[in-house]
Amino acid sequence: MDTVTAIDLRRLLAADDTDACLVLAEGRTQVATGADVPGLRLIDRSQVLARLGSDPEEYALVEYAALLESEIRLQGG
Repeated sequence: MDTVTAIDLRRLLAADDTDACLVLAEGRTQVATGADVPGLRLIDRSQVLARLGSDPEEYALVEYAALLESEIRLQGG
């Protein structure tokens, strides 16, 4: 099972808070805001916007989620 999915990235892009980020906590991803996010910060909303734009195609989300998943695995996550 993948840790990061295209749905996660879509939820992050849809977040109302511009400081939102995707975090990994207890094996699950969640969108969080604020300075004290629970777990490991994976990526900020602004980073996804810069790379994919505000309304990316599904294939772009899937590819980017796979890249993030690979980075997590390389770090032993």
